[in-house]
Amino acid sequence: MTKRAEPVSWIELGVIARPQGVNGEIRVHVFNPHSTLLEELAEVFLIGEDGEEPALVEIRSARRGPKALLMRLEGVSSREDVEALRGYTLCIPRAVLPDLEDGEYYHADLIGLEAFEGTESIGRVVDVLDYPSAECLKIERPGGFLEVPMLPKWLDRVDVEAGKVLLKDLDDIPLQKSP
Repeated sequence: MTKRAEPVSWIELGVIARPQGVNGEIRVHVFNPHSTLLEELAEVFLIGEDGEEPALVEIRSARRGPKALLMRLEGVSSREDVEALRGYTLCIPRAVLPDLEDGEYYHADLIGLEAFEGTESIGRVVDVLDYPSAECLKIERPGGFLEVPMLPKWLDRVDVEAGKVLLKDLDDIPLQKSP
């Protein structure tokens, strides 16, 4: 009996926003604007709609633009080619990311962790939001969600191995209604 391969865990780096000009250059909305990873990679996977197989594409060039990353991908040479890829996510397999030091984690590692206030489970982390003032954990709860800043006042510690985020007093964090 052959052993099944582990499913690939994808790290989303950005999304194709729109064409830049008419010659196939792409405006990419980068999820972590401080990261230079997309500028350093030689190739990336494009993931479109559910059920569509990820496609490995070569990065021909990448440069910082005024409000986005501007890229050229192999095989994309016109405005129409870019329009066909609008909304596709640029991803890499989790396994190719550099190893982390103790106590470090990637945002993707936080999604799905159970959140605790003291010893009480209050929900699950469903997203990490990057605001200019602070990064926030979006925690789904019955009846809505919380956006908890990842600052010492509210965040005690993250234990990825145990699958937990330990939070402090959340009395001043309002429950927001889900849309």
